[in-house]
Amino acid sequence: MKRTGNILILLLITIIATSCDGGDRDRIPAAAVRVEFANQAMWDQYGVSGSFIHRQFILNQKIPAGFPYTLSSATGYGGLMLITNEHGVPYVYDLCCPVEINSNIRIKFDENNLCLRCPKCGSTYDITTGGPMTGTAKDGRYFLQSYNIAPYGSAGGQLIYR
Repeated sequence: MKRTGNILILLLITIIATSCDGGDRDRIPAAAVRVEFANQAMWDQYGVSGSFIHRQFILNQKIPAGFPYTLSSATGYGGLMLITNEHGVPYVYDLCCPVEINSNIRIKFDENNLCLRCPKCGSTYDITTGGPMTGTAKDGRYFLQSYNIAPYGSAGGQLIYR
């Protein structure tokens, strides 16, 4: 009976330990995120569609040029990377590298390796998961800070939010 109890406890510990990826997804300081695409035309002009299309949104630098930010707009800690994977599915990440934790050190799209890369530490991240692929980020299991994207309004718009 005691042996069965010990095996059960060991099994429970194993399940708990392996059920979580253990990655750190919250290294970037919390900041407001809200970018509205009021309709389909606005999404077509400033959004992303197709494989590996990407766009940065940085409110205090008015990037992208001409984007109609509102009083409620906010672009996270370091800005936003709106990007699609190979299937054209959009994802949104904070531009701040979770290794550097500096709002001015921003990840970039690496066209050769189809991933996101920090220009300072060299860490790379998977587009679909924001998970670390190489570098210090992989060693520390530091994920990109991800945000939500959802349909918005009745005219085919989209909303990026925290």
